[in-house]
Amino acid sequence: MSRPDPGGILADHILASLDLVEQVTRVLNLLKDNKQWFENELKILRPGYTASITIPEDVEAFIQVDQLSGFNHHFRVKFNDQVEWLLRVRKHEWGRAPPEIARQSIESEVTVLNILKQNGLPVPEAFFPPSFTKSPLDPNSPPLDYFYYEKLRGKACTQQVLYWDEPPDRNEEQVDQFIEEYAKVQIQLSNNSLPLNKIGCVYPSSRDPHGYAVGPIQTGGCFMRPLSPYLLGPFATQKERYLAHIDAALHYITHNALQASNRLSNITPVDEYLWHLELRELVCASKQLDEVPDQVFFKHADEKSDRFMVDDEQKIIGILDWEWAYVTTKAEAFAAPDDFSLRRVYLEGLNTMSYDEKKLIACYERLQRPDLADCVRNGRLYTRLTRIGLYDPGWEKSGFREAFGNDVPSDFNLPAEHVEWRVYMMKRYKDHEGLQAVMQKFGWTLARAEEETIKWYQEQEEKGQKESVVKTKLDSEDMAKDSARGQDQEEAADQLQQKAAQRGESE
Repeated sequence: MSRPDPGGILADHILASLDLVEQVTRVLNLLKDNKQWFENELKILRPGYTASITIPEDVEAFIQVDQLSGFNHHFRVKFNDQVEWLLRVRKHEWGRAPPEIARQSIESEVTVLNILKQNGLPVPEAFFPPSFTKSPLDPNSPPLDYFYYEKLRGKACTQQVLYWDEPPDRNEEQVDQFIEEYAKVQIQLSNNSLPLNKIGCVYPSSRDPHGYAVGPIQTGGCFMRPLSPYLLGPFATQKERYLAHIDAALHYITHNALQASNRLSNITPVDEYLWHLELRELVCASKQLDEVPDQVFFKHADEKSDRFMVDDEQKIIGILDWEWAYVTTKAEAFAAPDDFSLRRVYLEGLNTMSYDEKKLIACYERLQRPDLADCVRNGRLYTRLTRIGLYDPGWEKSGFREAFGNDVPSDFNLPAEHVEWRVYMMKRYKDHEGLQAVMQKFGWTLARAEEETIKWYQEQEEKGQKESVVKTKLDSEDMAKDSARGQDQEEAADQLQQKAAQRGESE
């Protein structure tokens, strides 16, 4: 499809909408063409029962509902005994994932769901398609990535805990109830550690006595290789894991394939690269991230409130969307979700606890879990590290350094101003081959960075002078208005005196 306006945002939006309709229509047509295939699989999974799949006819209406489903389509499955399942199909809005990734994604999610189900967590039981376990795959199988799982009762939770600034007027009782329900779920997860010592996603394993093993991490963003084998891990320590993630980000920045590639972005690849080098040095110096776990815990990879299913009394009765879930250290698994922080304070570099984080801490202590309360208090480091691959100059860099506590290198004397920071980092990494290649590729030198610094300070000085002139002008105008008001008041007083005198003479 040709682009009539390659630089137009509206054109991009319209074309994306058209592409989405085409993609969803294709999926629905594949379902219709292979409906008998799916229903035959369901007979194998539940012998003695028949099932039907509901395939929507109205594409536009389906898209409106389906937008809330993240990276998956969901189709209702109903058996003749009224039992309901869902057919969960990976979306292909950005193209179908390579078979290697798609298969590992489904293997991991189904395995995680069934481990949690067996341990009493409120999650649906999941089922591999019968053809999935065959090798090689049946050539007649539909060109879709999918599995089946039980349909849970309830409705998606809508309680919001993420705010830019101080929470607006809200029902604190409802917030407190949600946080307590969330804490109870986390306590359940904390009671189900796995006797493993690696960080990564969990996969089925016939060779392991548990029936599962830790393998590579699956996630969005840049935490993967561009070529097979795509996925990274498993990792022995958090340091090993975060360094691998940062190195992957540095690789993509070299090819201008991260944030700076967005034509609407104000990010330069050199700044993006320098910030990840700083982060890398901080991770290398961290003692906390070097600890080897003797047990690991499940962590949901998308910790938003709408993954919870609640009943009419807002009690959590189900947890969905375990795609990309992984096992990690206790410290990371039970740090507060990113959504519990205040955006403005966090962006400005402060690591203080938000209102809702304090509520969560108090809740854990009330429920006799001070260990989980400590995970929240000390968890800001893990929240900060979720920004790997997501550099933004608007985020105050000092907040990331502070999160590392006393592990910051002693010779780290980073300037506060961004332009000076850039010069400092270029000098600090003057012998780094990767940085020199990026600087050359994108037209940067140390001399240019120093010139940019001088220019920035000149602009700030001029801006300050202009602001001073404007302030003086406004002050003068205010004084003139005050003077005019004073004269008006004096004239009014004189008039009152004259009227009073006239009344006295007449009497």
